[in-house]
Amino acid sequence: MFFYEYSALSKEDISSKLGQHPAPRTTSPAADLGGKAMKIVLDNGPSLDYEFKCKSNLTLSEGGEPAVECPYAALVIRDTILVSHMIPGTMRGYNLIIDVKTRLATVFEVWFCGYRDNREVQREIYFGYVDCCSGEGDPQKRHTFTNRVEGKGFYWKDDTGTEILNFYPSVIYSTFVELSDPRGGITISAPSDYVKLSDILYAYSRVECEYSGTFVLEVVDLFSVKNVGVRLGFDEHDELDYRMYTAEGEITGTIASFESMTDYGTKVPEVMSSHGETVKSKGARPVYRPRHLYPSMTADEVKKKLSEEIKPFSGESIMPGANKMELSDYLVGKQFTLRYDNGGPVWEYAVDSIDLLRWRKEGESEWHTEKYEAFEPADKLILFCHLHSCSDNARCPTIAIDFSNGLTTCIDARIGSYRSDWEVGHRAIFGVVEAEGINAPLVRRHEITKDLVGKAYTWTYSDMMSSIHVYSSPESYSWTIFLPNGSGGMMWSSPCIYVKLREDAYMMSWVEETCNGSQGTFVFNPRIMHDAGYFFGISPERLNLTSFGACARNAGCYDIAKYFEIKQRG
Repeated sequence: MFFYEYSALSKEDISSKLGQHPAPRTTSPAADLGGKAMKIVLDNGPSLDYEFKCKSNLTLSEGGEPAVECPYAALVIRDTILVSHMIPGTMRGYNLIIDVKTRLATVFEVWFCGYRDNREVQREIYFGYVDCCSGEGDPQKRHTFTNRVEGKGFYWKDDTGTEILNFYPSVIYSTFVELSDPRGGITISAPSDYVKLSDILYAYSRVECEYSGTFVLEVVDLFSVKNVGVRLGFDEHDELDYRMYTAEGEITGTIASFESMTDYGTKVPEVMSSHGETVKSKGARPVYRPRHLYPSMTADEVKKKLSEEIKPFSGESIMPGANKMELSDYLVGKQFTLRYDNGGPVWEYAVDSIDLLRWRKEGESEWHTEKYEAFEPADKLILFCHLHSCSDNARCPTIAIDFSNGLTTCIDARIGSYRSDWEVGHRAIFGVVEAEGINAPLVRRHEITKDLVGKAYTWTYSDMMSSIHVYSSPESYSWTIFLPNGSGGMMWSSPCIYVKLREDAYMMSWVEETCNGSQGTFVFNPRIMHDAGYFFGISPERLNLTSFGACARNAGCYDIAKYFEIKQRG
């Protein structure tokens, strides 16, 4: 899903694809509510009068209006019923969560064509109760928003065979990794809702904004680790995907949360969306929308920016640098050659000062002088980065050298990728150092690793900027920006590369694809819980190369490596 290009559907397209009587399909046996009737009273919404005619049809009267017949399906989990239906002749519908014992109700109203991307499902959440004919009236309680499941992770396999990993590191977002789709495996972020139904049952919903726009709602049973759910949207082929399902799974772990001990998350934090929308109008929610924040650039625009004066390491990083490591002078006065495997580059270096070096390709006579920055994140392991000005500054190697054993890894990055002219493309290349006093191994190299998969760390870049990283698959990760109260907030995710340099040093590089297109690379030392790294990319304003660093805390882990091992074995 991460790289799919989804069509822009018109209102007419959506109306046609919904059809006259859209009905959710289900593989699991649906509940038969035939003969039942209920009146749902909502605190800030319409009254909903239902009569269930049979197992598959109901009538609905909204706010006393004439009744409309609607196809529906229902699934039961413990004493709770999940009902889903659309309203024929419209682009909207309702999803009801009814607790039979307490008579409490949570209702998700959903609709298409409420945003500039018509296929994106909008939702509004109402809390209320089922009014009984016996006159019992208002139970004076309600379901509530919650942070009680913040930090949890799940593996699910539903009744169609779909397998997925879910992660809840935020109170307004979540991520998921598709396991059963051969094209999946990359972490995807989605704005989400969390509702406490009881100490056992929780409602979780997401809308796959910036992707398919699909709405997902699940009622999760933490005792049995089962759920019932509904999915409404259009797939990558623009076909209607409206189905209900049941799933079984495992809790993969719970990472730390950082609110006050007496903050129960009953109020959704007031967060402005990335495009300036405040969360006040119907259906509005905090959403990160990189497609609208970061316009694409043409090849000519990229070329023009690369031809302008470049000042590497002169600006503030996207991650403020108050917690950067000190610059290292370890390389000053050294001369060495980096020889990368399989026909890779061979570069000769002469380092003149703490901020200037010379380099050239093997066999060249002319040296290129570049500004650089170097850090020592682990003993005798140096990380440094510079531009290749002879390549119009479009190439930027970030290099780790282990002077204790003569191994080196380079993240070789360039402006322009297989996806676009402006996003960064990168690769990891492995090799050895040739220098006086160093005898590099013939065969052993740094290597791609899964050691970090499932782990979570907080990163504090400055007093104003901190986040959580979750390394949620062997090829991708997510980051969560903290809200002022310590809750997890806005999220995004990217494909990435993990490299093990030593037991005390891991290298990670990612490109913020389907986002700003920039690349970040760092080396993390789990002994000192600190990293050092660089951010490289281009924007309509300038080419950027900056450094960053952050202090880490261990936030816990998810036991997920086994799911990827099973997938790879087939």
